[in-house]
Amino acid sequence: MKIVVVSAHPDDLEMSCSGYLFKLQEQGAHITSVITIKPSAEVRNNRSQSQVESELEASYNLSKFDLRVFDTPLHANGRPNLVADNNTMTQLSKLLDRCDLAIVPCATDYHQDHRSTFQLSYPLLLNRAREIWSTHSVPYCYYNQAHSDITADISTQWTKKKQLLDCYSSYIDQSLVQKIEQSNQYWAGRINTQYAEQFQTVTRSV
Repeated sequence: MKIVVVSAHPDDLEMSCSGYLFKLQEQGAHITSVITIKPSAEVRNNRSQSQVESELEASYNLSKFDLRVFDTPLHANGRPNLVADNNTMTQLSKLLDRCDLAIVPCATDYHQDHRSTFQLSYPLLLNRAREIWSTHSVPYCYYNQAHSDITADISTQWTKKKQLLDCYSSYIDQSLVQKIEQSNQYWAGRINTQYAEQFQTVTRSV
């Protein structure tokens, strides 16, 4: 089974769906992660480009997922400039393989980079993925207009997920880890288990 996950930033995959990806990996799936916003100039005083690059490397050294980072155009100030145009679509298409399942950001996410990533990747994946799901995760799900319809048990994968979250200490502090854990516990109540992640079906194979 081949899985392609398209996310905007380093740490988005880890926060939203890494538990389920570990579960699929344990079943023999090959996981490819495509990030559309490469590490670049940061606005947070406690973060730098080199620090994000180091955190990203640490996470993928643990997960062993296949990482592909889009060469995001930059503004003059060094900040990323992800735009939906022909050049971006052409370059991004080279990173997206055919797959059984593609996971993308939610189309109604309040974060602009996440919405742009959906708008860029979704048309490209329509004829490459048998199914497409979108993520549903804290804190970005708080204002989503879409509602999840898939609950995936990650009880035995939660410890590994937390290890990935801990790689991003410059952004994911223990307060945010606790919120993610609480949400995963809350969603698990739907299927009477300990931890779960949520997704929404975008397209489904017949």
